Amino acid sequence: MAKYKIPRHRVFQTFGIVKTLNGTYICPGWIPVEDGTTRDDVEFSDDIIIEPVSDSVGVKPEPQKDLEFKVPSSNGKSEYLVKRQRGLWSCNCPASTFRRGSCKHIKELETKENLPI
Repeated sequence: MAKYKIPRHRVFQTFGIVKTLNGTYICPGWIPVEDGTTRDDVEFSDDIIIEPVSDSVGVKPEPQKDLEFKVPSSNGKSEYLVKRQRGLWSCNCPASTFRRGSCKHIKELETKENLPI
C-alpha cells in the first residue's frame, strides 16, 4: 500500500478517510487514495504548501437598493407595508407574521421585473 502525504496545516490537524461510490478520499481536501487505505498509510509532511485561494475574479454584485411599498389588503380596507432592506423582504400583513416564508405581497413584488436593483 502506498504512503500518502498531507500538509502539516491547521486544517489537517485531524483527518478522515472517506469511502464513496466514486472512490476513497482523505478529508479535508478530498485527496484521492487507494481503496483499503488506513490512517497508518497517511503521514504529515512539511514539504507540501497550501497556496491561499484568491478572491474570485469578476465584478462584485452591487448591493440591492432598499425599497418600500404600500400594498392594499385583499378587501381594500387597509394597506400593508412591504420593505426590501439589504436584500431581505418583510411585510406587516397577518400572513407574513404567522406563516413561514414569503406572503403573497412579497411574492408579487419579487416577481416584478422592473424593480430597481
